[in-house]
Amino acid sequence: MASAFDIRADSQRQQFSAHKVNSIDDAMLVMPGWNMDLLQMSPGRITYSLSMTQLDTIQIFHERTDKTLLKRGLSWPGSLVLSFVLNAEGNGWLSGHEVDPEISLMVDGQFLPEILTPHTLDLVYIAIDRQWLADQLGQRGHERLAGYIRAYASIAMWHSQAPAFASLFSQLLSTPNGTRPPHKGSVESSARDFVTDILLTVITSARKIEAVSDTNNKLTIDKARRLMFRDISELPTVSEVAAHLGISRRHLQTCFNNSVGLPATEFIRAERLNMVRKALIRSRRENRHVVIGDIAAQWGFWHLSRFAADYREMFAELPSETLRPGESLVGRSKTQDASQNG
Repeated sequence: MASAFDIRADSQRQQFSAHKVNSIDDAMLVMPGWNMDLLQMSPGRITYSLSMTQLDTIQIFHERTDKTLLKRGLSWPGSLVLSFVLNAEGNGWLSGHEVDPEISLMVDGQFLPEILTPHTLDLVYIAIDRQWLADQLGQRGHERLAGYIRAYASIAMWHSQAPAFASLFSQLLSTPNGTRPPHKGSVESSARDFVTDILLTVITSARKIEAVSDTNNKLTIDKARRLMFRDISELPTVSEVAAHLGISRRHLQTCFNNSVGLPATEFIRAERLNMVRKALIRSRRENRHVVIGDIAAQWGFWHLSRFAADYREMFAELPSETLRPGESLVGRSKTQDASQNG
């Protein structure tokens, strides 16, 4: 994983960098310094895009998806990640809490909570140096907010002027690529200041701010998932896991429904299907011969015809199509590089 120092070093050579991919499989190509895992959790052919613009040490991401994603991982050390929803259908889930699109999030890059996105999502998120942003707030007289940023790993913010902020973020997304200051000094004084002003406006205008932590239900299902995936060759049933945890099967199902909005069996099956798909994609990229049935069995899919049907329902392609270079319906991607040296 790249460090914050690596990102700063890169920014000295390249003040502007813009990239885009159209596949969740290629998301890491435009996320330097990050280590993320994206899983498709709702069925059907996904339409996805992720663009990244780097301005000095600030990373700006614009993500769109028309399927629910499970997102987990880390950003670069010392980073703070602020997310703002431009548009969404349905609610997402964070740390066991159902989250409506009105809420913006600020999270420590090294403690990113697991997030289940809404079914349709148009999202902007920004990675910035956490200490630097807290200092900026303090210098402008917002010591209480600066203290929140320094003290808590996850913070939720409620806004009552979402349309106005959507306009601000639209400017944020268009300005870095549309107007490139010709000199290094103007990059630092205009682009970074512009982004900083938007962030500070969003943070200081929130009508409600509170820290977010995992619910008891989320802690319970995380224990259950660790047990379920401890030995993937012999996946236990939901009833067996519940018994091991000393709770009823019904209570465990309730914990899943109240933490991620999905039944336990559906959620775990979607995770396992994604693990199979990731293994197939790795094999394809490494040009390794694999037997689909062997990989499926490693993740507890013993009935191959049923597995193939479930796989096609989830990803809109057969496992054999995922393996064939250039034929994956989900994996097609374009990468754009619009870089300018400082």
